[in-house]
Amino acid sequence: MEQQLSTVEAFAHFIRGAITLFFVFWCFKLYTYRHRNRMMRLLFYTTIFLAFSYIKDSVFLFAQWKNSLWLDDFVNTVDLLFIPLVSAFFIEATNPGYPTRRQLAALLSMQALFIPLFLIFPDEIVVFCAFSVACVIALSTIFLVVAFSVKYRRYIKLNYSYRDNIDVAWVELSCVAFFVSLFVYYFAFDYTTWLSEALYNVFSIALWTFLFLFSTRHRVVKMLKPEDNDEEQAAEEIEEPKSDDDVVSLNYILAVRLEQKMSQDKLYLNPKLTITDVATAIGTNKTYLSDYLNNTLNTSFFDYINTFRINEACRIIEMMPERGRESMSVVAQKSGFNSLSSFHRYFVKLKGISPKSYYVNSLMKKNQIM
Repeated sequence: MEQQLSTVEAFAHFIRGAITLFFVFWCFKLYTYRHRNRMMRLLFYTTIFLAFSYIKDSVFLFAQWKNSLWLDDFVNTVDLLFIPLVSAFFIEATNPGYPTRRQLAALLSMQALFIPLFLIFPDEIVVFCAFSVACVIALSTIFLVVAFSVKYRRYIKLNYSYRDNIDVAWVELSCVAFFVSLFVYYFAFDYTTWLSEALYNVFSIALWTFLFLFSTRHRVVKMLKPEDNDEEQAAEEIEEPKSDDDVVSLNYILAVRLEQKMSQDKLYLNPKLTITDVATAIGTNKTYLSDYLNNTLNTSFFDYINTFRINEACRIIEMMPERGRESMSVVAQKSGFNSLSSFHRYFVKLKGISPKSYYVNSLMKKNQIM
């Protein structure tokens, strides 16, 4: 039994060393990304703090400090400074610019206040209060991230024809998984064991690997307010409607120009197409175009453009021969999609079957005609 316990302890030390090197590695890796945007800067600072936290815990390797309850409580109080940092990162990813420097400084100051308090009054109550504040910040972060993600997705659907590398589903998943695992760890293990610590660190490596990889690929989209479109409004060619007749006339002009640009110029073949691109092409601004799509056609820009892309894909598939047919990834690229997964997902949504099944059905129809 004693040998088994020492093996588990050795495994826990090995995993702790591995996760320490893991965060140190990502500190250097994210150094090159820190100037890309504010989200990456926050992630860089968060990773530095995590690496520091794991390095400082090496003091528990010394026999005289290994079982010190005071030192353990003090270290836990310091580690809770991590919560405002990671919360700011998650919120920034779903609503760029929302957590201001002043707000972040206030949260960090509030959490840091418990460190000198514990040094003056080394009591469990101080640790409990520090953890309670961290819990409130964490729960508020989960709520804000989910709420902002809903708003963000609506904005993307109204302004972009693609979601790859701009969707924030990975942020929601990472945020919820991180804080839930943190709560489970603290509440499920009143007394931390070597095995519980090792398992938590293994899970953390997997979670942060997922988060790091997606964050380096993510492209931040700042949601503009209506007043941010002043330059676009000034450049418009279509006059602002002043009566119901003008609205009807404007809708007719938009319909004609849209049909021309889609059927003849095939703007939808641009995989990075945005509503601003289309609005510029037809001589209006994205406010009028968005209003026309949403209220007259009862659709979003995302759905409108991808419908054309799927129709183009169907045309390409129907023309493919039985032998020497192109792969579906090529079809996706030729029809304007920038990823096979998006193409497949949207094809099934509109047609009810997969692209390959559509190709088989198309061949069967050709054989019946012949």
